[in-house]
Amino acid sequence: MSNASEKTNPKKIFVANGVLHGHFTGSVEVVRELTELGYDVTCCVTDEFADRLNDIPVKKIVYSSDVSEVAKKLPPYAPPFAINSFLVGKATYMVMETLLKDETDYDYYVFDAFFDIEEMNKVLKRDPSKFVILHTSFIMTDENQFDNARLIGLLWTSQYYNINLHDFVGLIFTPNDFTKLVLTSEYFHLRSEDTDDKTYFMGPHIEQRVTDENFDFKKDENKKLLFISLGTIFGKDIEFYHHCIEAFRDSEEYQVVMSVGKFVDIEQNFKDIPDNFSIYNYVPQTQLLPDVDVFITHAGFNSTSEGLASGAALVLVPQAVDQFDVARVIRKRNAGLALNKNEINITPDVIKDAVNEAYNRRDEFRTGTEKILESFKEARKNRTDIYKKVFA
Repeated sequence: MSNASEKTNPKKIFVANGVLHGHFTGSVEVVRELTELGYDVTCCVTDEFADRLNDIPVKKIVYSSDVSEVAKKLPPYAPPFAINSFLVGKATYMVMETLLKDETDYDYYVFDAFFDIEEMNKVLKRDPSKFVILHTSFIMTDENQFDNARLIGLLWTSQYYNINLHDFVGLIFTPNDFTKLVLTSEYFHLRSEDTDDKTYFMGPHIEQRVTDENFDFKKDENKKLLFISLGTIFGKDIEFYHHCIEAFRDSEEYQVVMSVGKFVDIEQNFKDIPDNFSIYNYVPQTQLLPDVDVFITHAGFNSTSEGLASGAALVLVPQAVDQFDVARVIRKRNAGLALNKNEINITPDVIKDAVNEAYNRRDEFRTGTEKILESFKEARKNRTDIYKKVFA
């Protein structure tokens, strides 16, 4: 078998990176490891994330992630994924145009799971055996994840190429014949029995970001620290944030940090912020989590993995898509509590009780957490062997 580290003729790999934070973060370490093994990697990446590849020796094809003009036309009640559907549509167009003009004979193509490569290849006409899908979480689910509303942002690209791009979220949970790199462990996967012999579990990437000196938070050593975040996409749940404020207003027990996402105007939406609350549009999560006692998270896979690694007690409040599956697995593995908004009314009292219960059961949950983290560690041991097999 050929070795990528052979300097005479390294394998050429084209990577279409993810266009959302969690998806891009999942791909960074994969790209880094491939270059360290000697592969010749070219990344097609948005300008929002391009700098995060600066320390990796890859060729970068950078395109704009700006869809602000579209955003202005969306009604205020548009769902969180509305703007992202246009971003995925634009990214699909840019990746296709790049590959149609690029005469490089790539040995392999790695695509984030949001790219509908089966439809794209009707135009690209590349050897599908060279295609690899990078999954940041699950590839199977018990939930129906399809939503035709997300197709609106793909419409222009579909019409331009005369193809039929499918709901990009639904793609993640659809069985396919492509090689799949899944950034979790088989132990953590919801329905590993439904995967195939082209599925490789590689463990997650727990990102260690550089310290943000501009983050001015100071921990009160006399109180437990509660961190609340619904992530970068689904964070615009103002009612939930106000329920959290009501639950812990002026608490003598908890100091609270709340990250409400970049789409929420803090000054406009929060007129009376209690002294024990600090509200931000963005929090450097991996920097804060080591000090956190209880973490209320939207159950995004990356946030949940970072929470598990930090040792914080978890309360998962899934908002959409695979987050319900992540919460289900955490509960199944006895590593935290889950509040399903589709099953219960999440009131201030429910939130307060869940936080207290999670803290009181933290030692019990730590046992479940350690089993998950051990499975991640074991899965990550196989990464190099998987790369050599998949990119032979």
